[in-house]
Amino acid sequence: MKTNLENGRTLLTALKLAAGPFGSELNIPVGCPVRALLRPVATTPENVVFGDIVAMSEWRNRFVTHFLTEFLATPERTKSWLTDVVGPNGSKILFMVDLPDGTTTGHVGIDFINWETGYAEADAIVRGGEAPKGVMREALLTAISWAKNQLGIKAVGVRVRSNNPALGFYHKIGFTEIARYPLRRIDEPDLVRWVEDIHFKEEEAEHFLVHMMFDSQN
Repeated sequence: MKTNLENGRTLLTALKLAAGPFGSELNIPVGCPVRALLRPVATTPENVVFGDIVAMSEWRNRFVTHFLTEFLATPERTKSWLTDVVGPNGSKILFMVDLPDGTTTGHVGIDFINWETGYAEADAIVRGGEAPKGVMREALLTAISWAKNQLGIKAVGVRVRSNNPALGFYHKIGFTEIARYPLRRIDEPDLVRWVEDIHFKEEEAEHFLVHMMFDSQN
């Protein structure tokens, strides 16, 4: 008999394959009454949604200093990332946050799923457009609840750059800081990479990577 995690792994793969221009069989409602929908992001080459790619590229450029890799995002680069990296990754899923009027206001993700231990991380939490107060909070909480109930996830963490204003958002939503480590900057021809390095001198670090764990009782 399959375990909850094994069933969850099958479900995640099926959702990603089913996602397309018109959504999938599952759009997860956010709030009651419904304030938004979590729509699985299409990652197969024939189904990727151009509007999603454009929005994700624009938002990444706007918030580039919040990521561990800094580069100029283009629709072509974002499409390649979705089809070549996100799609084949059996431990990651992204959702666009759609308002009831069809406007896409951001995206949330579940990543780094360990199908043996049931650990996962919230990832790619971005509000790029206008949204009613509290929608992104509800969207992330809904994604976490879905991951626990449908995928069998037992524990959820998140890693955030210390200069990211979203730190306060995560604290308010129920995440607790458990550690922070220095980030070492690496300059490459077309990007800047920030790498966690526990041996890097803290007094020389520009930024840190903050590790947090979710506690629904907070």
